[in-house]
Amino acid sequence: MLRSLTYAQKTLALILGLLVFRILALIVSPLELHGDEAQYWAWAQDLDFGYYSKPPMVAWVIATTTAVFGDAEWAVRLGSPIIHSITAWLLFLTGRKLRDGQAGFWAAAIYILMPAVWLSSAIISTDVTLMMFWVLAINAWVHLRHGPSWPRAAQLGIALGLGFMSKYAMMFFGPALILAILFDAPTRRALFHLRGLFAATIAGLCIAPNIWWNARNDFATVAHTAENANLNEDMFHPAELLTFWVDQFGVFGPVTLGLLGFALWAAVKRRMAPPAFWLALLSLTPLLVISLEALLSRANANWAVTAYGAAPLLIVLWAMGYRKPEAWLKWGIIGQSLIALTLGLIMLYPAATNSLGAANAVKRMRGWTDTVAAIEARFKAGHEGQPYQAIAMDNRLVFYDAQYYGLRETAPFYMWMLQKGPLHHAEMTYPLTPQSGSPVLIINYYNNNIPFLQEDFARLDRLPDIDLDLGGGKRRRLNVWAGYDYSPTEDPNRKP
Repeated sequence: MLRSLTYAQKTLALILGLLVFRILALIVSPLELHGDEAQYWAWAQDLDFGYYSKPPMVAWVIATTTAVFGDAEWAVRLGSPIIHSITAWLLFLTGRKLRDGQAGFWAAAIYILMPAVWLSSAIISTDVTLMMFWVLAINAWVHLRHGPSWPRAAQLGIALGLGFMSKYAMMFFGPALILAILFDAPTRRALFHLRGLFAATIAGLCIAPNIWWNARNDFATVAHTAENANLNEDMFHPAELLTFWVDQFGVFGPVTLGLLGFALWAAVKRRMAPPAFWLALLSLTPLLVISLEALLSRANANWAVTAYGAAPLLIVLWAMGYRKPEAWLKWGIIGQSLIALTLGLIMLYPAATNSLGAANAVKRMRGWTDTVAAIEARFKAGHEGQPYQAIAMDNRLVFYDAQYYGLRETAPFYMWMLQKGPLHHAEMTYPLTPQSGSPVLIINYYNNNIPFLQEDFARLDRLPDIDLDLGGGKRRRLNVWAGYDYSPTEDPNRKP
């Protein structure tokens, strides 16, 4: 029965089977929203063309799924497994165009069973749509190399533009594409032409609303992205570089990352057909750039995730020419997937998570309903017979989780600002303004901020902490204060 199926049918069966499983897992998951997810949900309540730290695509996706299914956690996250499934199918189509249906099947399987995709399908993040548009751009490029056409040029422009509207890491696509236009004859024939201008115009039109938003908001997202590099005088961190590369084994999988190394070497040495070289360049660009950033400062594991858009295609084109690598590919994917599936199932059972000592991995997705209930009780109690006029917080993630889990229905609440200018979207949109008269309830996460809170309030009374058991030996402790007569600092560079 299985042998009689075409590779397209096998690929669809794999993708749809995993999609159903992952959606069911979302529905039964006990995990509450992480602060970043709650932030993206908040953005979806106020749709715009940009936000302080990210372009708007993630908010648009959440707005779509929650408009249909409501605001439950699984509905907020629903876009992730659906979009990853689309990305895997695009990889199948691209692999089939490059070689055959078997190549397409294995490219899709590598992606949809990648450890990072297992994790990413259980949360909502900006990487989800970024990867889809990255692969859509690869698909357009592959078709353009085979036969220039205006529809594929339009596809390339849309993919590049909407990828940029997902995350600025889409810019990593540029160097490989520009070099291909200069040095790859098929790409040059396709895009060193009015078609190339057409694609660039479409991409520019897609990007323009975000540029306009940034221009109206002091280029907040651009400045945040630059600041995220965190370059300073101490610019040599080999331990950060090592950590980044160790993390990549968890992102792409130990077997597939090893095979990618061999495939990159073969492609760079021109031991494979020409498309492989450009696929290798698409993978190497983000890996090398983020490796340099890790060495000079720091880098999160997912910052080079776009490397793994072209990687499945490159691995398949290399491995399928050899018996042993093809066997490693098959069994490696199965082994990695079983490990990822086991870990995922453990996370669905809090008792199992706690008993295995994995509570630290999910502590930021536990206890928010109880946290908000505790804050509401403090607010309703007032201070020394006076009602609180507002709630102020000093942590972005606590702020957005509190907003999602209902605090906005109890009291006006704002972000206390460390500096005069905003450091994130919550401070930009909900800044605490000068207050006098009745007190403000302050929920203080960072101990280092206490001296600055004392500077900003004429009177600051310490109250009993909020201390919640999150399970597995993890706790959430929040300092609580009653603050009177708030007058914000004029120091634009105050640091803890």
